[in-house]
Amino acid sequence: MIAAVAALLWADWYLEEAGVIRLGLPHGSTMILRGLPVAVTILALSVLAIWEMVRLCGAAGVLILGLSAAIGSTTLGTLPLWWQFVGVPLSGQAVMVLLAVVVALTFLEQMIRSRTTDALRTIACTLLTVLYLGVGGAMILQIRMLTPNGLMWLVLFLAVVKSTDIGAYFVGSAVGLHKMIPWLSPGKSWEGLFGGLAAGTAVSLLGNWGMGAGLIMWQAALFGVVVGLVGQFGDLCESLLKRSVHVKDSGATVPEFGGMLDIIDSPLMAAAPAYLLLAVM
Repeated sequence: MIAAVAALLWADWYLEEAGVIRLGLPHGSTMILRGLPVAVTILALSVLAIWEMVRLCGAAGVLILGLSAAIGSTTLGTLPLWWQFVGVPLSGQAVMVLLAVVVALTFLEQMIRSRTTDALRTIACTLLTVLYLGVGGAMILQIRMLTPNGLMWLVLFLAVVKSTDIGAYFVGSAVGLHKMIPWLSPGKSWEGLFGGLAAGTAVSLLGNWGMGAGLIMWQAALFGVVVGLVGQFGDLCESLLKRSVHVKDSGATVPEFGGMLDIIDSPLMAAAPAYLLLAVM
């Protein structure tokens, strides 16, 4: 997986540096299309994650409106990419309009497919899927779109959030004695959490220094702690969904890891605070 991510990021860097894909803007100028490989990957992962959400909700006896979930999640998740065709900065109003359209589409699909049957739960689970996957995916892609160092920020973000996961797993497995939230995630311990945060902070400091990201030391340390902490919260959020329907993994997409949601749960939740920190630092 590390090799695949490295190849993906290299392809993204190459396409931007070489100026392979250019857009003609309404006022006659051109610009390089950025983030295409990352956006395509988010699109593919979203499709797999939607299927796993269908499975989780199905275990609770709830139907997801597939068309609305797919259109909403993928369109919202890749919004920072295709908004470049408009030629103006992405605005909050544009996001609100898109969400309004998705909500209307969800109600319409419910009316056509099932009328009033279980409408409340079906619409709720569908919109949860759209927001969970779409907003998280969009924020990951928005980190990539930060200029001038967006790709470097994305590398740093992914390295921090996943190294926190890895550190928490190994430290918790080795010396974890005090369970953090046993009713939600029996395997997680306070020792694992602190070990994961230490690993994430160390990677943030080393990555900032090695890549010349330009953060002051305390900023890099703060980035590591916040991203790592929210990433672990994201893992607990997905555990909440799984525990509610009594399943261990969201799927079996990736051998030895579980489902796609089991892999992307921490980045989905940590992307928003990471973006905010990078935007203001």
